[in-house]
Amino acid sequence: MAEEKFILLSLEEKKSKELAQVISSNTSRKILDLLAKKEYSETDIAKELNIPLSTVHYNTQLLLKNNLIEIKDFLWSEKGKKIQLYRLANKLIIIAPKGENSFIDKIKTIIPVALSGFIISGAIYWFNKPKEIVAQKTEMMLAAPALDSTNVVYSQPAYALYFLLGVIITISLYLMVDYIRRRK
Repeated sequence: MAEEKFILLSLEEKKSKELAQVISSNTSRKILDLLAKKEYSETDIAKELNIPLSTVHYNTQLLLKNNLIEIKDFLWSEKGKKIQLYRLANKLIIIAPKGENSFIDKIKTIIPVALSGFIISGAIYWFNKPKEIVAQKTEMMLAAPALDSTNVVYSQPAYALYFLLGVIITISLYLMVDYIRRRK
């Protein structure tokens, strides 16, 4: 299963309260700021921030539980212990208002579709980069006096742009139809 690139919560959920408590902690915010620069172990975080290792461990466990950081890799210490390296989890956090569960469900389905559309559009663009095709002189070009006898340049249509516009229009239409249905 692909890992989600966003955290979507309702204000009614217990998890939103836990997330707010973690983010409101000065120590947690310092750890997040440090991990935004590069990966660190708990020992390295304690040294960099000049705080006790037990405090770092407590806060990293809370940050892990709330999916704000993730374990990137691990190293082996001189004593043979496994040392985990943490990094910032690059995720969007979306908190929806109370009582909008159907809205949250719709957002959960639309965000992956939109992200997939953007990724596919980028892939189409990358594979079909506008290339200039230079046509060699042909007998036909030489025979036609109106045409310049130098090289002729052709360009390809922007398939990626058409696909991206299709994704945006489809999502927009879906949202408008859903809005009209809910208003009735």
